[in-house]
Amino acid sequence: MNTLKKPKIWLIILALLHTGPGVIIPYITMGGGTENLAIILLFLCLTVYILYAAFITKGQNQARLSVVICSPVILFFVIGALMKLKIMGVPVAVFPEAIFPLVAWSLPILTGLLNWNET
Repeated sequence: MNTLKKPKIWLIILALLHTGPGVIIPYITMGGGTENLAIILLFLCLTVYILYAAFITKGQNQARLSVVICSPVILFFVIGALMKLKIMGVPVAVFPEAIFPLVAWSLPILTGLLNWNET
């Protein structure tokens, strides 16, 4: 149970979840064209940052990076839902479908805050 209280586990899970629905599936469903390649590559960059925080850092740095990387995404989902924003023609956050991504992005934040002063 203590393992689930570490940001590393949630960052790895988040990276896997982000890579599938955020990078691979959109690329396949859009036929691999270049019209939406920029946003797909941006999602891939975010996955690299998440994996960096998970595997290269540890302790206090990892906890703080998980908060810093994931907090703006939560804010993005909230603003996207309020303003009804779209990415690639798909709404950013439609409730109740947006609950799962909000929870997935919130868990690294929560564990990062719990371990903020870890030495």
